[in-house]
Amino acid sequence: MENHLLVEAANAFGTPIYVYDLPFIAQRVETVQSFFEDFDFRLAYAMKANFNKDLLSLLNKLGTMVDVVSFGEYLQALSVGFSPERIIVNGNCKKESELERYVKDGVYSINLDSYEELLRLEKIASRQVRVSIRVNPDVDPKTHPHIATGLKENKFGVDFDTAHEMIKRINSNKNLELIGLHCHIGSQITEVEPYLEAVVSIKYFAKSVGLNFEVLNLGGGWGIDYGNGKAMSLQEYREKIFPILKELNSKIVLELGRWIVAPAAYLVSKVEYVKRTPFKTFVMLDTGMNHLIRPALYGAKHKILPLYETKGREKIKADVVGPICESADTFRKSYTMPRPREGELVVICDVGAYGYAMASDYNLMPKPKEIIWDGSKLFTSS
Repeated sequence: MENHLLVEAANAFGTPIYVYDLPFIAQRVETVQSFFEDFDFRLAYAMKANFNKDLLSLLNKLGTMVDVVSFGEYLQALSVGFSPERIIVNGNCKKESELERYVKDGVYSINLDSYEELLRLEKIASRQVRVSIRVNPDVDPKTHPHIATGLKENKFGVDFDTAHEMIKRINSNKNLELIGLHCHIGSQITEVEPYLEAVVSIKYFAKSVGLNFEVLNLGGGWGIDYGNGKAMSLQEYREKIFPILKELNSKIVLELGRWIVAPAAYLVSKVEYVKRTPFKTFVMLDTGMNHLIRPALYGAKHKILPLYETKGREKIKADVVGPICESADTFRKSYTMPRPREGELVVICDVGAYGYAMASDYNLMPKPKEIIWDGSKLFTSS
């Protein structure tokens, strides 16, 4: 988005605010659908990244599916118009009452995360239910340990031996229809090799058990460039992954979240103080880790850009911090920026994924407003 729109939003709605660029999201959806045009492909948006209703309504209109990891997300998807047949249910700890509702509604697929979950579903399934098995291929996704999900020590999915036992049990139950395999190895992955390793292992597993599956759900995790120049190379992905997918000849489902929405959102904030000590300078914003916890939780580094006139300004190195009573409430350390003045605006970029979705009212500071840019006007999100 152009800077003047962000300034206009701040002037109209105050700060701090999240601003979402819906046309950018639509463009991302079109890009990924065109990328897989040679396959029987469905995009299932990973709602855990951002559950904003205006954003979800756009994706519903664009005809995507949606991936949910909780019953709350499931209800949110239904509330904006997604039918159960377009909802994939993930998550490693599904309650009995939730499984009963998913069975009753007839969701696209319940992705089984454990043998124990299969046993629970067997007792509930009084009608035919489509299921997939989440396999854990023990692949290092080369990302932050908190968002790695495909290693054997992670809590998600099952090993291939357990998956084989689950396949046999599912095939002996007339109410369970195994449609395929699901494999999500992590988030913010910027290298293709982990995906290649995972897909190859799935290919050999399927061959070893004689499984021809309808759906191969590749999870998500495509990484974006947060300012360090590293992002998932679609060209390399095409060259290395597509040949194997063509061999498998299955419907491909991709559960992208971050790649779709992260670059489409901005956190606009006001500089409250520029604090100088004998040791360093602090730029203090009116937003903090309660609104964007990724830097404190993952050590994430977001670009922070001025929305003020920078011509003639001295460049300084400062810690950019928030108002929360935690030393972890720091967005960037020793960050080079044109010296701001009190009351001027800055924008923290690429916050559309795991930004507002993980926000809280810690210290009893209210959450920011969410503002929508639909390509023609700015308005407060519903």
